[in-house]
Amino acid sequence: MDLLTLMRKTAIKKISAVISVAFWVCSWALVSVAGAASPSLVNVGVSTQGNYITMDAMLTDGIEGKVLEAIESGVPMTVTFKIELRKQVSLWNDTLVRSNEVSHTVQFDSLKKAYRFSEVGKNVKRKIITRKKDRYQKLMATLKNIPIAPIYQLDPAEKYYVQVKADLEMDRFWFPFNYLFFFVPFNDFETSWAKTSPLTIDQEFLNSREAFNEKSRERAKSKALSHVIRSFNK
Repeated sequence: MDLLTLMRKTAIKKISAVISVAFWVCSWALVSVAGAASPSLVNVGVSTQGNYITMDAMLTDGIEGKVLEAIESGVPMTVTFKIELRKQVSLWNDTLVRSNEVSHTVQFDSLKKAYRFSEVGKNVKRKIITRKKDRYQKLMATLKNIPIAPIYQLDPAEKYYVQVKADLEMDRFWFPFNYLFFFVPFNDFETSWAKTSPLTIDQEFLNSREAFNEKSRERAKSKALSHVIRSFNK
């Protein structure tokens, strides 16, 4: 077999593989997403870490089914969490105080049989490599100690709340999807906003200069800060 014939056969195999992936993506986009469970955010909570207000949340019914199949095929998947700290305002729209956007991305490395996870946002950056499916799925769905705003920016006389929503995206710039998605009517899933009960900040804590002293950061992480935030039932 000459070199030219070998190159042609190799090219045909690659094209066939691309067509197979394209067919899979189109099938998913047209029928599978419609029948998937609706994702949502639960266990949304607020706490403190150092001098910052932080939040936690959990995504349910998001990383499963066809999404897992796509990840196993090597397709990069990203869940973007949009987080907002808002002040309640009577008779007017609530005021946005601070926001953060945190992206969770995972891609399966078929050569090393490992999942590469990354978390990126304001004051948030980490990368983890794991071979365990359950671990990367938990990482993708979990927000933990995400910083939102310095405590001193909140007024004890006001009420606030934190809300969060999530979007799942397939990497459209990853070949061959950068060519396919121009034609495919793919609808990324998006959760509704999930929010906490109204919150206030303890005035006594704000009056303490030591809490914001640079030398006292470690002490500010103590259990005493667990009472800085006061929550009210809806």
